[in-house]
Amino acid sequence: MSTPKPPTKQRIVDAAFEGLRTKGFSGASARTIAAIAKVNPGLLFYYFDTLDDLLLEALRQSSEERLARHRAALQGAASLAELLALLREIYREDRDSGHITVVSEMVAGSVARPPLGNRVMELMEPWLALAEEGVEQALAGSPLAALAPPRELALAGVTFYLGANLVTHLSGGTESVDGLLASAERAAALFGP
Repeated sequence: MSTPKPPTKQRIVDAAFEGLRTKGFSGASARTIAAIAKVNPGLLFYYFDTLDDLLLEALRQSSEERLARHRAALQGAASLAELLALLREIYREDRDSGHITVVSEMVAGSVARPPLGNRVMELMEPWLALAEEGVEQALAGSPLAALAPPRELALAGVTFYLGANLVTHLSGGTESVDGLLASAERAAALFGP
């Protein structure tokens, strides 16, 4: 018995994610997405007013799915070292699933289209809030808590996350980023629980 296909609208959203992941922002055209979804290109605009709306929906769905899983996992991080270990795992998952690539592509695409950037930033806000919660939880009672406000540290973490993805693409491998994250975990362990 074959698995039923998802509804057409969801197939289009999934195809938009795949198009961004494999072809990049500039290659995720209506024609490309329609070919991946195996639908007529005009059908995309039956469900979405613009291509940007479709691409944003793909990012929104991916973000919401991942946020729900990561929020539960972050509740268990009781120290900076545990938080960094968890963040390394989250980064690997997001890299392997293509989520971080899709985020990076949407950020890159927004350079030429500032209104798109505002909408991408709205979708990143829950990630900043989650990172801020994680920083507050991990640094509670630590002398490191006085170094910078949690919001700034959260922004630094999200910025690193995006930058690490770019370095991975440029270097052609993940070793340098994985090594940096492992070093950060070891350094955090020096500060205790």
